[in-house]
Amino acid sequence: MTRWKRTGMARALFAAAACGALVGGDTLGAAVSLALPGGGRLEIGRVGIAGGSAPWSLVGAALAQDATVVLDDVSLKFGTTLVKAPRIEVGGTRLSRADLQALLDPAGSEPWAARLARLSAATLAAPLLRVEQAVGDQVQVTVYRDVLARDLVAGRARSLDAAGAVLTIEGAKPEAGPGSGAYGRIAVADLDLVGLARLLTERGGPDAPAIRVYGTVAVEDVALSGPKGATLRIGRIDGRDFGGRPTATPWAEALGLLTAGDPETAPPPERVRNAGLAADLLDAVAVGTIELRDIAVTDPGDGAPTRFGLSRVTYASEGGTATLRSEAMSLDGPAGRFGLKGLTLSGLSLKPALEGLRRHAAGGLDPAEMRRYVPLVGRATVESLDLDIPAGPGGDPAAAPPLHLGLRGAALDLSALRDGIPTATRLALDGLTFAVPPAPGNAALANLASLGYRAVDLSGVLDSSWNEEAREVSVREFSVTGKEMGTARLTATFGGIGREVFNPDTAVSSLALLGASAKALALTIENNGLFERFLGEQAKAASLKAAELQREYSTAATLGIPAVLGNSPSAKALGAAVARFVTKPGRLTITAAAKDPAGLGFLEASTVGSPGKVFDRLNVTATAE
Repeated sequence: MTRWKRTGMARALFAAAACGALVGGDTLGAAVSLALPGGGRLEIGRVGIAGGSAPWSLVGAALAQDATVVLDDVSLKFGTTLVKAPRIEVGGTRLSRADLQALLDPAGSEPWAARLARLSAATLAAPLLRVEQAVGDQVQVTVYRDVLARDLVAGRARSLDAAGAVLTIEGAKPEAGPGSGAYGRIAVADLDLVGLARLLTERGGPDAPAIRVYGTVAVEDVALSGPKGATLRIGRIDGRDFGGRPTATPWAEALGLLTAGDPETAPPPERVRNAGLAADLLDAVAVGTIELRDIAVTDPGDGAPTRFGLSRVTYASEGGTATLRSEAMSLDGPAGRFGLKGLTLSGLSLKPALEGLRRHAAGGLDPAEMRRYVPLVGRATVESLDLDIPAGPGGDPAAAPPLHLGLRGAALDLSALRDGIPTATRLALDGLTFAVPPAPGNAALANLASLGYRAVDLSGVLDSSWNEEAREVSVREFSVTGKEMGTARLTATFGGIGREVFNPDTAVSSLALLGASAKALALTIENNGLFERFLGEQAKAASLKAAELQREYSTAATLGIPAVLGNSPSAKALGAAVARFVTKPGRLTITAAAKDPAGLGFLEASTVGSPGKVFDRLNVTATAE
């Protein structure tokens, strides 16, 4: 919708404002044809005064008395966009004839922004406004009703409203069929025509100051339909602070080049050029906030419809990054059911992707480095996720009940990128839940079912970072907690990891990983019921009492672990700690640090030959509580 408003109503108002000045001509009723910057053209069939046909010499006096100027058969051609208005009425303009003549002087050298800065009128009204925009082999047509701009002073309108609009898509592809739609009331506040003219015609660059064109935009009751029966409905759209900055290629010229012809059949040089133009335009666009409410999408499919719903989605930008949030999202269809209370993406930035487009336009984009140009996401949070996946053949619920997966919450933080890969990451999951069927076919679920679990509730954390100077990766926490199971928590430090590990060439990164080493590890296991269930199940299978099997495991740990690890004092201490944990399952903590400050190399550990020799190169402690 925003795109239509920018290319439709705003440009039409641009034309109407300019048309209002045509009373500075020399012949009442004469047709007007005027070239505009960027290859556009303004045509007017007739200029007159509402309520009569006063002699042209008296028009100036009529204007001084707040007469209404009538413009018939107005059209504005701008790139691939054509705006038509059968009638435009300009009321309450008090410009002098000299100002009006200078405003639309075809031979004048004054920029259009400066000309429009002189324009003032009480109202600009168009009962009907038709906007046609060619896109490939199709033409998108939007017809606005009762368009009215109020309080136009020095090229700025206090408000611009339309009672509604109807959208149709006419194309040369019969198989696609026509699309259609309708908009309810449309309201724009604080519209800067001078700023719009500057964006469309002036040249600038990354350091050019931003220009706000729209203060606020509101659209009600959007209803669109696709060629195959798909529908989209939006209850309301609100936006604030739309604008941008001038680019090296003026917006009007760039938009004309981007929308000319069919992008699917464009030759490679044209696609490369368009990539650079698109990057510059996207980087130049400024959006304050956008909010969409009550979104509903329906796709009839082949007799099995899919429905998507979204209560609210907002986008806000500040300080070079943006935040996107959705609320009450749902998807229901043959592939399953999906529900999400909330999703927030913050720290969003398109700058890497735009840089990739520019590199592509310059001919220097290496496909192996594409990951460097992925858009940035600083933080993602999820609230209350529910997912139902059909388990039966063809999604038949009668064959098997659907598998339900839930998540109470999750948060992912990404920062300190190196070649497109975040080197500082924290992932926290809270309440990953799913049911365990009584007779599951999956081996892992079957083991859980045999232990008496009918549902699983897991939470976990992964928190890691890379220190370039120390060439180390620190795993500050890697933990998993299961309800009525227990917790396993690991911390670790790995060395020998330099920037080569992030090389986009997999051969280089894989070779670099061979030089990595383990410097320190710490593992803590806390039992909260899982060990007793396991012990009971194993005892039942062995026809033993749980206490008897527990003593066997304790003895095995006391004798077996030291035997495997070389019978060193550290190995015996580890075996004794594991035995105490088996006897009284509580908390077991094991720490290991490489004796060599450089760490124990992965390649070295794989060639030592026995667990005992690896163990001898570590300082190990173990405690059971």
